[in-house]
Amino acid sequence: MATILDKIFADKKYELDDTQRAVSLSQLKDKIRLCSPTLDVRKALDSGSPRKTRIVAEVKPRSPFKGELRKGCDPLEIARIYAENGAAAISVLTEKKYFGGNLDLFAGARKAVNVPLLRKDFIFADYQVYESRASGADMFLLIATWLEKNQLQDLLSLGRELGLPALVETHHEKDLEKAFLSGADLIGINNRDLTTGKTDLGIARRLIKMAQADPRNILVCESGIHAREDVEEFEGLGARAFLVGESLMTARDIPAKLKELLGEARSHG
Repeated sequence: MATILDKIFADKKYELDDTQRAVSLSQLKDKIRLCSPTLDVRKALDSGSPRKTRIVAEVKPRSPFKGELRKGCDPLEIARIYAENGAAAISVLTEKKYFGGNLDLFAGARKAVNVPLLRKDFIFADYQVYESRASGADMFLLIATWLEKNQLQDLLSLGRELGLPALVETHHEKDLEKAFLSGADLIGINNRDLTTGKTDLGIARRLIKMAQADPRNILVCESGIHAREDVEEFEGLGARAFLVGESLMTARDIPAKLKELLGEARSHG
């Protein structure tokens, strides 16, 4: 039985056919030649010493599990708020059907802020990596649960050729093994099961230890981070950064919530 993740990737494949007809790969390569160098993602996400919390704040208009997250929001204004209030990087959803994003939104965010941008989408083809770089991304997402090891490795390698690192998202031990074998060093541990929408912080509690096998790895804890106490717990286990979307998108006061997560202030949501 097909999961929601299978459906999203199937729809993305169908959409990609139209996209490639509208903009050729050679056109993307021409555009890349005019792009500025990417911002330093490792520097942005590696807190070093003394420790400073790093938040990758996500612009996420809606989700297939919870629907619209912030009624009538201006995604570009939210990106600016994130950048002005301490986000180390910003994740922008570019998947349209299920998450309400698009590449025009991403391009707008690139003009609006000067922090590293993660293109968060369901990427499985070389074309999408070129498309990410041409759109001004500083990093892009690869979902290990869905990609085969060789496919993951090839996409990682292409990204490196373009100066574009990939955040390889994992959810269980097999994903981590796949990420290691593919040479990933920027590893996301997603507490949300993308096939069901269920979130379990026990995932990160279990996998962070395994992901620390190579001290050069930068570990990003994703999903289910709602309070400063969550951040402190996972920093203590070894997480370097946190990708936070719904907690920020649904907060009454986004700046206050972001500062709370950063440990700079307290918020009531």
